[in-house]
Amino acid sequence: MKLNTPIYLTHSLSIGFKLLFLFNILVVSSLIAEEPTIQTLKVGDSLPEIPYTNQWEEPSPIPKETIKVFFISDMDASKIIHPILEKENKGYLESKQAVLISDIHRMPSLITRFVALPKMKSYPYTLRLVREEKLADPFPRTKGSVTMIQLKQGKITKIQISNVEKEVKDFLESL
Repeated sequence: MKLNTPIYLTHSLSIGFKLLFLFNILVVSSLIAEEPTIQTLKVGDSLPEIPYTNQWEEPSPIPKETIKVFFISDMDASKIIHPILEKENKGYLESKQAVLISDIHRMPSLITRFVALPKMKSYPYTLRLVREEKLADPFPRTKGSVTMIQLKQGKITKIQISNVEKEVKDFLESL
């Protein structure tokens, strides 16, 4: 009998591990299935409705007449577009029917409050801020680049991503 005991024990452990493995697969699969799939914006889509606030912490929805959207999600991208806009007068973005959106949800709150927002308040243009995780996920992006979206009657007609200052400026100046 002693010779057969390890075989039964090994067989029982083997079944137990298989059941545990299957259970883990089911749990992980159900978690993945519950996570909603965020679709990236594409031509023909409308912009997502996001409760933007500006750098003065006021609600700042996107005006209906907007035809150009600039989206930035990291410091390198901001270093491309901010110098372009800081050279212009107040009202420049509005005159181009353009808005600038910045996803700052990953920025630590103390940095946001004591460093970033005071600097942003000096900008001669309105900066629409996304402060909550996942809200800006539909915006296509590439690290270090500005996402430029053209709209016609609220629908996306063109998406361009660039890290070249001249391309960003040309998109801003285009009809």
